[in-house]
Amino acid sequence: MKNSGLKLKSIDESTIACYERHSNAYDLYQVAVVPHYQEMLDIVSLACLRYLMPNSKIIDLGCGTGNASLTIVRRIPVKIFLIDGSSSMMGIAYEKIRSTSPEALIGSKVANLSRENWVEGLDCGYDAIISTLVLEHLPLEDYKVVLQKCFEILKPGGWLMAVEGYDEEGSDIMQWFNEEMEARRISLDPEISGFVGKLRNDNGVHYYTSKRQKETLWRDIGFDRVNVIWQYLSVALMIGRKSEVG
Repeated sequence: MKNSGLKLKSIDESTIACYERHSNAYDLYQVAVVPHYQEMLDIVSLACLRYLMPNSKIIDLGCGTGNASLTIVRRIPVKIFLIDGSSSMMGIAYEKIRSTSPEALIGSKVANLSRENWVEGLDCGYDAIISTLVLEHLPLEDYKVVLQKCFEILKPGGWLMAVEGYDEEGSDIMQWFNEEMEARRISLDPEISGFVGKLRNDNGVHYYTSKRQKETLWRDIGFDRVNVIWQYLSVALMIGRKSEVG
């Protein structure tokens, strides 16, 4: 694998620590509070069904508790390698996939995308990398490095599929999305609502940019067919393909 020549900056561990503490409550929070959470996962799995062949090799980058991978393996037979910065989240994801589709698992690794060489030990033969609500936690310079590494380990013709939060200049979509999250939280059973409220107050760090800025970065790295194929307010699924030539 070629050396990109780029180095990751050191950032604090607050985001990973947050998810490490709350790994057991993650699914409750996401399903109950995040608008259209399952729809988002369904679109990711449909994109895999459309663009990948059966038994394609996929990396779930920042797999969390494995919800995206679980939705994919229920729709199309694939081989999945799990990567996450939280060992607790990884454990939940691994067991979730193992109990549903054990033949889908080809490995796992606990790695902080901003601090470690997370590609160490991985070959360059992946058909797709999926990432859901993860890359927004990276400062822009770190994001560029991770994007470059994703490009390097994908096969020619391989796909990057990333769900991220975006903040568009002059728009209130981020505020609107957060207001919807809060409204959903308040509508829960009071005990659950209070618990989820505490989780929201312990959020990890986010670095939001516009979709246009991210699209430009993807194309500059070398991805083509870059498109947003699903969006709900400030959350969108962007896909891009590593060119089969060049």
